[in-house]
This record gives sequence, structure tokens and C-alpha cells, in this order.
Amino acid sequence: MYKSISCFFLSHYHHLKGFIMNAGDILQQVDGLTHDKLTYFVRAGYLNPKKIKRGSLNYNDFSDKDLFLTRCAWEYIQTYDMRTKAAFKRAEDEFNNPQISLWR
Repeated sequence: MYKSISCFFLSHYHHLKGFIMNAGDILQQVDGLTHDKLTYFVRAGYLNPKKIKRGSLNYNDFSDKDLFLTRCAWEYIQTYDMRTKAAFKRAEDEFNNPQISLWR
């Protein structure tokens, strides 16, 4: 079973150490998520990673919140066949009020 509070703290540890969390890191931590789906979530505005410029290329730096929302929404989409907008809305509510996740 998904433990959103423990996932939340684990993802915070990543940024506390000063690492940049790129798309590959998100894909490693969210089972079954593809790069195409993650790109869709960003382009559709469900996730808002910070842009980092390295040379002539721009990279996405995902926050802990982005990781949490992706994990939670992806679980809703996979488990309950929930629509993307509703899944991210529920994930956002869960992020803003962690007590909601205790009732899952």
C-alpha cells in the first residue's frame, strides 16, 4: 500500500542534500510512469518544475512537491482509472492536507 507521508519525507531528503531532481529521478521513483507521460504532465501544467540552463540546453528540476504529486496522481490513475485532472486535484488536496492521506 502507498504510504504518502513516508514518501513525502523521503523525497524531502533528496532536496535537503542539494541534489537536482531530473526526469530520470522521477521515473525511477514512480513505478510504471513513462517519460512521455511525465512530459505530458509538465506540458499540460499539472507539474511546474524549475528550469535549469546548462550550456545551450534547459533541464527540468523537479521539486519534492512535483514528486509527491506525480506519485500520488499516478497511483490514482493506475489503481482507480481516474482521469488525470481529477487525480492531480486529489493529489494536490492530499499534499496541502496530509491528514487526508491517512484515510486512504
